[in-house]
Amino acid sequence: MKKNQQGMATILILLFVGMALTATVLGGHFYVKGMQEQQSTALASTQAQMRAWQGLDIAQSVFANMTSAQLQALATATAGGVQTITLTGVNNIALQVTSALPTTNPTQFSITVTGSAATGTPLAASSRLAANIVITPGSPPTPPRLLSGVSIEGDLKMSGDIKIFEGDISNFEIIVKGDVDLKSNSITTSDSDPTVIRATGNINVESSSDYGLLHANGNVTMSGSTRADAVLARGNIVHKSSKDIIYAATNQDLTVQAGTVHDLLVGQTLIITGDAKLSPTAGYATKIFDPAIVGYTIQTLTQFDTANGYNGSTNKPKYDKVKNPINKTAANWVTTPNVREVSGLVVNIPMVEINSDEAFNAYDYKSLANYAFTVDRDNKIKVQVKRVTGIADGDYFLCGTKLIPNANCIGLDAESNQIALTASGIKYDASLKTWTLEATDKTVKNIAPGIVWFEGNVIAKGTYYNTFIATLTFKSREAQIYSPNYAAFSGMQNGTRYAPQGYCNDTDFGLKPSQLCSTNTTNSWDSEIDGGIGNFSAMAGSLNKIDNKTYEGGNIAFLNTNEIFGNVWAGNLYGTDAEYGGSVTLHGYIKAQARGDKSSNIIKNSTTIDLKKLPPNFRPGTGVIKPGTPGTAPVAPQVRWVRYL
Repeated sequence: MKKNQQGMATILILLFVGMALTATVLGGHFYVKGMQEQQSTALASTQAQMRAWQGLDIAQSVFANMTSAQLQALATATAGGVQTITLTGVNNIALQVTSALPTTNPTQFSITVTGSAATGTPLAASSRLAANIVITPGSPPTPPRLLSGVSIEGDLKMSGDIKIFEGDISNFEIIVKGDVDLKSNSITTSDSDPTVIRATGNINVESSSDYGLLHANGNVTMSGSTRADAVLARGNIVHKSSKDIIYAATNQDLTVQAGTVHDLLVGQTLIITGDAKLSPTAGYATKIFDPAIVGYTIQTLTQFDTANGYNGSTNKPKYDKVKNPINKTAANWVTTPNVREVSGLVVNIPMVEINSDEAFNAYDYKSLANYAFTVDRDNKIKVQVKRVTGIADGDYFLCGTKLIPNANCIGLDAESNQIALTASGIKYDASLKTWTLEATDKTVKNIAPGIVWFEGNVIAKGTYYNTFIATLTFKSREAQIYSPNYAAFSGMQNGTRYAPQGYCNDTDFGLKPSQLCSTNTTNSWDSEIDGGIGNFSAMAGSLNKIDNKTYEGGNIAFLNTNEIFGNVWAGNLYGTDAEYGGSVTLHGYIKAQARGDKSSNIIKNSTTIDLKKLPPNFRPGTGVIKPGTPGTAPVAPQVRWVRYL
């Protein structure tokens, strides 16, 4: 019996040990399971927090890529309630905008970012951040106001058949920082708007044209059969033309060798030779010198004050005065008491001034381009696309006539997002750094509407609805170029057609510049968008992008037959190449700055500047004269503060 009891005790001991081991194993299992659940929960929570912070980085990128118009639209919508921004292709991150300050042109946005993990499971976790993002938008470069009509730095040579029709533009002038040489040319103008030419240097005219005003800081010489309503010179005036000068005023000598001078004001000596004569006007009889036309009237001279007793009609001055004795050899000159020698006479003709604007630099304008053309290291055409409805912002490659993301143009036929950018190819010559855009006929458009930017020279042929910006030179031949503000939304403005189509109703490409076509009505066109760049058809020249000092390119020339609907801005020279003939009609103003290799600007052959019946959205020279500004780059959105919710 005793032995059996020992066996039972052993069994009981083993049983208790087994139970203890089972409890230990079970306890360990539940401990491990609990630890695993705690670790999974902690992991989900950590993932949610990481995604919330990742979402904050994404939010900064989202705001960095929004336009001013989009930021304003978001601020307006947020005023009515919290706005959710959908993040395409991003999972487990939610972004909401809770407020914006100020409500107009916002610079701050308050947001919440929610990161999630293990959604739909017992281990689901989320983390929320509240943050304030500060927006510092960049300012676009602003083109200068082109008040004068033709503003030239460097000498200007004009020849050929030139027509200038001012239309409703009453302030049109050709103003030159340098000398003006007018030879073998015929200038035709509207009867009521004779040509005004001002120069900081000399003006030499050998033509058969009529001018309203010739005004120079240096000398003015007239020959041929040139006529002028008025000539003003701080230097000498030499009149050798067979026709008349109605009013002549000079700080120095007036020499009359032919023709007739009517009224005059001479700061030094009047010299009359040959067949010349004077024929002082009995009264003030011309409508040209209307005091309402600021800067044109010579009544601003103090010597022309009727209070000094000159013999003119009411409020209209008459002047026939000479400081030094009159030297005369002409037998038929008219002696008249109206021409008087005045001791101590001082004549002070107003200075011609032309303010030099900031040098045009195409690189300042790249950020405004809808399509910016460069080449990669293999000279494959790369296009930076920006603000185009129908295609995401980013870098693409031009494969034939299509835009695709692949530099090797692989899978072109299968590429789902290929976009037709051109109706015909765009070629690049790396050795000449020259882009050639050429259509088979004048009716084919080469490129989708919008602002286009090229690194290099550009030669364009065909029909375009673009503002062209080239870092080097721009030439067109057999081309029509419609600037944005000229063609506007649909080519129609206030019921009148100014272009065959516009920028926002194009059906050939299906691509619209979103900054210009932000709304869907023809009456909402913004002529001042991006500083008024829509007034320009062509702009050329740049500072070297390495040293930012050396000026490169900057010449603009229209070859063969062209019609240009917009302003042109040449960083160096405007002119027609000597090797080409043809004609150009320009509906806009010209600005050339002579910043590069300087020689003479040329207006020649058959050139027409036609400013009649301009569309209301096209404002070539409104406002006051002011220099352009280079603009500033946008600052990346900054997180002002952040906290957990």
